[in-house]
Amino acid sequence: MNFSKKKSLLVFFAMMHFLLDLEGAPRPWDRDEEGRVARLEKTLQNEKNYVLFLAEDFEGGRPWEFYRSDSFLNYTEYSGNLPDSSAFPLEKEMYRNQGYPNIQTQTSFLLQTYVENPKTDHWDLRPGEPLLLPLGLPIQAFLWVYSEGHHIALDLIVSQKKSKDVKLPLGVLNFFGWRRLEVPINLPKENARLIQSSFLPVSVKGFRIATQPTQKKGAFHLYFDNLTFLLDTSTFTYSGSEIQDTWGKKR
Repeated sequence: MNFSKKKSLLVFFAMMHFLLDLEGAPRPWDRDEEGRVARLEKTLQNEKNYVLFLAEDFEGGRPWEFYRSDSFLNYTEYSGNLPDSSAFPLEKEMYRNQGYPNIQTQTSFLLQTYVENPKTDHWDLRPGEPLLLPLGLPIQAFLWVYSEGHHIALDLIVSQKKSKDVKLPLGVLNFFGWRRLEVPINLPKENARLIQSSFLPVSVKGFRIATQPTQKKGAFHLYFDNLTFLLDTSTFTYSGSEIQDTWGKKR
């Protein structure tokens, strides 16, 4: 077998491995975060209809607010605590190659609150202004999260006109330090139909944070960074679609 055929096969299997990972939710954390970023970048290079949308870089350009909370303590600020994983700078370079040449990675988003009743406490965190995704079928979401072993579940909530909200579970945050979390997005058929036939995009409604019964009472804090979506735009490929000035976010 010659070199070009071997290379083609390797690319094919890498793409298949990445696409198969989209099944199920949430997917188990993969310690090889560098490998995950590399496979994503390879998929983007070979699947021209796939695009990355950096929905929120948490650099302070968009306010986030506690919409609903069971706690007396609801504090947020932007912080210099950044992911220390070796995959983080690789991901930043990938964003630059995917149409975000001016991406900044100077701050993350800190939230601090207090657990009073571990069995029932929950919080909704929402953007202070609309956060629309571009037209396309979202198939995966990525988020960097810092935790300190909290028994707290984190969900990403997306919404769409004429449909119910969709909850995307990012998992229980019972780990220490920064992790790059991923969740596949399998939209209900009616949501996909609204995107494809009615051109109604999906928007980020916010995050739902809920304690587990095993969580200790007291204050806790989390950090978020770089909320990103992978979208399939094949349904919306038309003359001029490469112009992305309607995506609702400055780059």
